[in-house]
Amino acid sequence: MKIPSQLIPRAYDISKKVYESELTLSDGTFQLIGKGMNKSSARDYIYDFRYLMQGKKFTRTLNTDSMEYFFANLLKDYGRTQLAKPLSALIQHIEYYEGQQKHKTTMHQMRAIHKKYSEQVSTPILIANLDQLTQNIGTIENYLTEGSDEERLEASLLIKRGTCFVAYKVGEELRFAPSRFLGYESNKLFKHLTTDIDGRETNKVINAILKSKPLSDDTIEKKYLEYCIGIGIKPQLKGGAYAITRKYWLLNLEHDFLRNIAETGEFPEGKIVERTHKTRERNSKVIELAKRNFKKLHGKLFCQVCKFDFHHTYGNVGKDFIEGHHTIAVSEMPPDYKTKPEEIAMLCANCHRMAHKKRPWLTMDQLTKLLKK
Repeated sequence: MKIPSQLIPRAYDISKKVYESELTLSDGTFQLIGKGMNKSSARDYIYDFRYLMQGKKFTRTLNTDSMEYFFANLLKDYGRTQLAKPLSALIQHIEYYEGQQKHKTTMHQMRAIHKKYSEQVSTPILIANLDQLTQNIGTIENYLTEGSDEERLEASLLIKRGTCFVAYKVGEELRFAPSRFLGYESNKLFKHLTTDIDGRETNKVINAILKSKPLSDDTIEKKYLEYCIGIGIKPQLKGGAYAITRKYWLLNLEHDFLRNIAETGEFPEGKIVERTHKTRERNSKVIELAKRNFKKLHGKLFCQVCKFDFHHTYGNVGKDFIEGHHTIAVSEMPPDYKTKPEEIAMLCANCHRMAHKKRPWLTMDQLTKLLKK
């Protein structure tokens, strides 16, 4: 789509604001229409920006000047490490467009833009020692437990689709991290282009560091499946048309990561499940909405089980204080699950701990009956 060159910066700025939720789609569209763009083109620019940021294929093309401006400013605004997804989206668009029989053309200028900015993405460097491997294990744990929705989903997919894992033991707990992520120095999600990552190379360096090769093991495989289920991942199963054989290295870590040490250990499924659950319970927007709904219904906040009222007991210092308990276990939620306010129960600290005590979790009615005995 061709628009006046002076409109391109405005189209970028508004598309970015819509993506970052500073403007609604309708408001952004309205502003671009006010600058002389038709509605269809305005929506295309806004949607294409979103697809670039998400690494998804888009079918409506921008003109070359617009695409060059978008990539130059994506680099400036988000940095080199965030270009992998836009580059992935662009190459998907190019391949889609060139594959359409009616076009029968090669997008030379778009390919030149892709090549230019691909050179800006950092080249993957393989790890060289156990400390770097351990650092990446901690990073993938952080994504799984405290990452954004997008990061948590991407990390979960790595674990779901992986074939080679480091099975690392911390105390009595066995956790799993995929070799494709672990094998690159100071790795981050979306840091490298997918085409630059080679699992064969990462396996070689991990072999050298751990002085062993990954092996299939039915006992460890069972633990892997339990680990996946505990954090809400449905693993690919062995057998069938797309049979896979997972392999594992074993690694004993003497010390847990600092972010895990702070957890109470009240979850028998392990610290990763505990951190994931508590992170979701700290989702302030959902918790605050649940509290407002509860207060609107009951006139005040109190524990749904024991009826303890912090405001009544502690005065103003306890006003509007209560803990929010997610009534759905992490194992029952896919990584991209969106918590609903009605799934949050209002509990005091004691009742909250008791709710986590048993498997399956005690319902509010069950806790109340126990309290009355």
